[in-house]
Amino acid sequence: MQPDPATMRHISVIIPYFQRQPGLLREAVQSVAGQYFPWRAKADLIVVDDGSPLPAEADLHDLPLPDWLQLRILHQDNAGPAAARNRGLDRTAPASHFVAFLDSDDRWGRHHLASGIAAMGADHDVYFCDSAMPPTTLFAASPFFATLDGAEPLDEAHRLYSLPQAKAGPLMIREYLCQTSTVILRASACRTLRFDESLRYAGEDWLMWARLAYQGRGVCFSLAANSLRGQGINLYRDAHDRLSARNLRRILSMIRTNELLGAIEGIDARSLALTRQRRRNFQMELAAILLHPRLYRGMADRFQRAMIARAYRHLWRDLPGFWAQIVRRKLTGQAQPA
Repeated sequence: MQPDPATMRHISVIIPYFQRQPGLLREAVQSVAGQYFPWRAKADLIVVDDGSPLPAEADLHDLPLPDWLQLRILHQDNAGPAAARNRGLDRTAPASHFVAFLDSDDRWGRHHLASGIAAMGADHDVYFCDSAMPPTTLFAASPFFATLDGAEPLDEAHRLYSLPQAKAGPLMIREYLCQTSTVILRASACRTLRFDESLRYAGEDWLMWARLAYQGRGVCFSLAANSLRGQGINLYRDAHDRLSARNLRRILSMIRTNELLGAIEGIDARSLALTRQRRRNFQMELAAILLHPRLYRGMADRFQRAMIARAYRHLWRDLPGFWAQIVRRKLTGQAQPA
């Protein structure tokens, strides 16, 4: 499983950047610069400044970097994390063997890249690991990682496992298994595949990993939490006030995400049915929010008006039916779908 120590490994690291708090990007880049390799390595670090209020240069202008790490900062008008990651993918060096992603407020453990590349060996196109969210981790809340049902051991002593190709796709559809800052891809697997830029506010990474699970040669993962999640700007995490415009936008994005998950080539019937059920549940949640009188107290806000209008446009054909179901459930004491 270990790469030949004499062989150079070329890695591209992509960081989409949009932050207001100084120091976050600097800490993220320092975690890249601090990576340990037991073999020769060269890395391109591509920071895509997505119209950030705090320019990337402000955090990085005097940061010393090791000789093996070459920094490039790209600028674009704000277009969202999917577009920023795609810009980075478009600019990866043709010689790259691997592509790794890191969000600008997250950090890697010292052995993240070396451990992931070693785990991938010659048989896997996708690697991910657990991510720390003190006082817990992403995997701690996952039904799959509680049992590892269907996973095959690669190296149990180092807590490394593989997902057989027939199971990787359905598992990726069923759960959001991997946080983006933990993902390493074989560069050949993503030469043409890109993040869906229509999913600007949620779901773009989940869709990408599911597509790779169905199309790639294999997925492996580590139970080690080799990534630490930060508290910077997060479009998904910051959008859970139920009656907020941001939450309406998030729900609309998740409806679209499940439409696209259901359209993945080769998706199995059970996974397709799951995406359709989740889509309907999100639509039901949207309809329930539109019934809430307090939602309309914010109509003076232009963003709130726009998101309410989008929700009505999306649901207008089915809205009477959804509202009828909601009223029946209220009258009979049934719970709304999760």
